[in-house]
Parts: sequence; C-alpha cells; structure tokens
Amino acid sequence: MSSEAFLGIRDLHVEAGGLPRVHGVSLDVGEGRFHGLLGPNGAGKTTVLRVLYRAARAKSGTITLAGRPMRDWTPRGWAGVTGALVQESGLLSGLSVRDVVEIGLARTGLSEGDTAKRIDEALDLAGLADRQDQDASTLSGGEQQRTHMAQLLARDPALYILDEPTNHLDLHYQLVLLDEVRRRGRTVLATFHDLSMAARYCDTVTVMSRGRSVATGTPADTLTPDLLREVYSVEGQLEGTLFRLEGPVRCDRL
Repeated sequence: MSSEAFLGIRDLHVEAGGLPRVHGVSLDVGEGRFHGLLGPNGAGKTTVLRVLYRAARAKSGTITLAGRPMRDWTPRGWAGVTGALVQESGLLSGLSVRDVVEIGLARTGLSEGDTAKRIDEALDLAGLADRQDQDASTLSGGEQQRTHMAQLLARDPALYILDEPTNHLDLHYQLVLLDEVRRRGRTVLATFHDLSMAARYCDTVTVMSRGRSVATGTPADTLTPDLLREVYSVEGQLEGTLFRLEGPVRCDRL
C-alpha cells in the first residue's frame, strides 16, 4: 500500500441552507487506508461526505483524488472510481434486491457473465441470496442497508465513501461486511458513531466538532479521555478496540 495520499481534502468550507456547516477541514487518506470521520451529531461529518459524492458543493477548498483535483474529473469519471453508502436511500419500490445491486454495475463495461458473478458474490456476502427476487422496498431497514452494501461491494470502487455503514445492521453483518471492505484493501472514508467499531476498523481518524476538525491520528492516540470529555461530553476510555463508557459529563463540569 502506498503511503501517499490517495484522497486529499484541503481547507474545506461548506454551507447548507445559507449557514456554515464545515469550517476549514483538511485531511489525507493514504491509498488502501481506512480513515474514520468521528464526532457528535451536527459535527459536519456527513456534509464532508456529501461533497465527495457530489450531493453538495463546497464554498471553498480543494479535493484531490489519485493526484487529480476533483474539478478536473468528469462526473462519470468520478463516479467510476468512487462509491457511496448514504443515509438518504433512494426509491426502491418496483425494484428487486438483485435489480438494486445490478444498477450499481451499470456502465462498468463488465461482461454479462462477470456482472452476474459479482452480483451473486455480493448477495451471498450480504446474506440476501434467498431474497434477491423480493421487492427491495418491502425489506426491513437492516436488509435495505445490506442491499446497498451489496451494491457497493459488487462495484468495488477505488474509494469507498461510507456514511454510518453499521446503521440498522445487526452485529453479525456489521462485522461481516466491514471485514470484507477491509480485506479488499481499498481506500475508505467512513463516518462512525460507534467508537469501538471505529477503533476496530480505522487506521486513522479525524474527530470533528461544530464543523471543524479538532484531532487526527490513530484511534488510540486520538480518542483520549480528555477528547471524549471535550467533544462528546462523556467520561470514557478506549481500551484497545473496546470503548469503556462511564457516563455523561456532569453539567457543572461542562
């Protein structure tokens, strides 16, 4: 794996609804590295990802991928090397589970046989092979999340953009699907609320608070008791990949 930045974000500023949401965020993700964006609700994590999957525009700042500025990529070229798991799921009514996964392989140039193989393998990984003909809109929230993960795994982009990838998933599939993402060695930028999961999968993390990045490093070096107290208002400690939570910070200590 290269230690050079595959994804680079510099001094990113983003507004939403006329209000500033992200203020001067910068980070690098090396090729093949798994980087987490952490922070409480409203910290700006999802806003950063929305810029990356072109659902939001930056007011200023630069983003580079594989050494090329984002502005130099065509929308189709960018979509060809990135893939996103987002919180806002699209309309699924009338689409089978297999249809949803297959849509992710449109315009990839794969042969019919290779397309079918990728779909089958992704459905098996997500535990949905026996549901592949079911209308995707009738699935539970967790099954829909697994369907979208299967779509992404079938595509296997160079950059995985994952917004709360464990959302709605039971523990088994949280581990199965993220283990598979790690195994593939692709570059990943993912948001997490679960700090134990972040510590398990992330090589490095950036912690955000109120639209700004406040710390970057390995989970062990970054998620200190002082930072947890300041950013999350909790008393806790990371022990290996386990997060020991003692309780909320008392109001008289905030």
